[in-house]
Amino acid sequence: MSDGDLQREPPRVMKGGLDRTDYSVVVKNRARMPKPWRWEIYRAGRVSPVAHSEEYFESRSTANLEGKLALEQLLKKLVF
Repeated sequence: MSDGDLQREPPRVMKGGLDRTDYSVVVKNRARMPKPWRWEIYRAGRVSPVAHSEEYFESRSTANLEGKLALEQLLKKLVF
């Protein structure tokens, strides 16, 4: 996965008591077979994802693993 695969908001200093546990990966079925799955990263209190994969995956488990890697990359760039 490259940085080009990750759509996200610009990193910001976190205010209002947010921490690492306020971010989570969700895998959604958003397309037709053979590659319907993509990961999305959500922040507590938001309805829309703060990041999502550009690539779609054949399996939910692969999308989940890639999403967890993307979440770690995102969290490293945020200041808590």
